[in-house]
Amino acid sequence: MADKRKYSLMPFDTRVWLSDPRINTLSLMAKGVWVTMLCYMWESSQRGMLVKPNNTPYTLNELVVLLGLTDDEPLQELIDCGVLSLNHKGVYYSADMVKQADISEKRRNAGKKGGDAMKQRLTENDKAPFTEKENDVVPPTPKEPPPKHTQQEQPLLFSNDTGSEDVPPPLTEKQKQLIEKKRKYHYAECVTLTRDEYAKLCAEHTEDGAKRMIEMLDNYKGSKGKRYKSDYKAILNWVVDKYNEEYLRYGTQRQTNTIAPNTGRGIENNTRYASGALPLDQTAVGGSDSTTQEGYSERF
Repeated sequence: MADKRKYSLMPFDTRVWLSDPRINTLSLMAKGVWVTMLCYMWESSQRGMLVKPNNTPYTLNELVVLLGLTDDEPLQELIDCGVLSLNHKGVYYSADMVKQADISEKRRNAGKKGGDAMKQRLTENDKAPFTEKENDVVPPTPKEPPPKHTQQEQPLLFSNDTGSEDVPPPLTEKQKQLIEKKRKYHYAECVTLTRDEYAKLCAEHTEDGAKRMIEMLDNYKGSKGKRYKSDYKAILNWVVDKYNEEYLRYGTQRQTNTIAPNTGRGIENNTRYASGALPLDQTAVGGSDSTTQEGYSERF
């Protein structure tokens, strides 16, 4: 049977290769040397380490000859940028590949352990006497979850988790406060403002004025089907002018007309005044008084 480890394909994450700042700082010569070294480390008897078949490490001069270089300048460049490492035993290695090899080995052992347990359970069931419980479905053994990393790590160049998704870190209190500050609320059916924007309107134009301007904008957007990126900016742009124009036109004596019920004597004038002013027929017109009116009636 062929050795699966020997003939397994080397994974290569192109996205990490193109975005890793360590790789981007390398020269073209050093990049080509690094790809060749990765192939040697993948085929090594110790995955991720540059060792000979007898497990002795390659020296720097031996690597220069192995890679067909004229000097060790590209190797020093790889060491300086952090992609090539050297341990206390004098072995050159790739930290990312060694780490992924260790994770794969732990998962392989965990899967083998679960398979052996399932095989033993099935063997015991075959040896047990026949009972009705043999028809029951044996639940699968839960797999051990992969080890969790407590610290945030750099993306690995070699990854076995092709379908995994990055879990974002939790929001800080400052970030939560910033999101809440920018959150918009519906102050009308078609008008949304943040709390700070509504507070500014109330401070500059009173709460009643702010409500009236929101009402004007809501009626306009609802009737025209208009949409604004910022309702607060729309209010400052033109709704404030409309509100001031309305205030100057009506002031405190703005009329609110209502229709009176028909009492059989025609439709009565039921005009009400916000300021409590009397109707026109009950006030003096042109400076005339009641005596003048009586004299005018007697003459005609």
